[in-house]
Amino acid sequence: MTDGLDGIIKQLERQKKVIERAVAALRDVEGTPAPATRKGGMTPAGRRRLSAALKKRWAAKRAAEGAPAASPAKAERRKVRLTPEGRKRLAESMKRRWAVKRAASAVKKTARKTRAAKKAG
Repeated sequence: MTDGLDGIIKQLERQKKVIERAVAALRDVEGTPAPATRKGGMTPAGRRRLSAALKKRWAAKRAAEGAPAASPAKAERRKVRLTPEGRKRLAESMKRRWAVKRAASAVKKTARKTRAAKKAG
């Protein structure tokens, strides 16, 4: 049954297209343009009304809040300075890190040398 209904619907849609083409051709003969169709969206007049309403709303809100106060000056951030003890601790920790890195690098170099020696020998 659905095949029969689908066939009928398709046939009616074809007829609709044919009728629309015939109407458009007749309008062209008369010289009257086809009516412009809008595909959703807002009309320019509606957009103007909405814009005016929003401007009015925000103006009322600003007026209710009172005169715009000067933006409060941001508190100046205190500059963070290292104490001599803190600087010493950082220097020691960096020395330890670099010592570990040098040791790891030395291990890699000796491993490469032993592999190369084994390969050559």
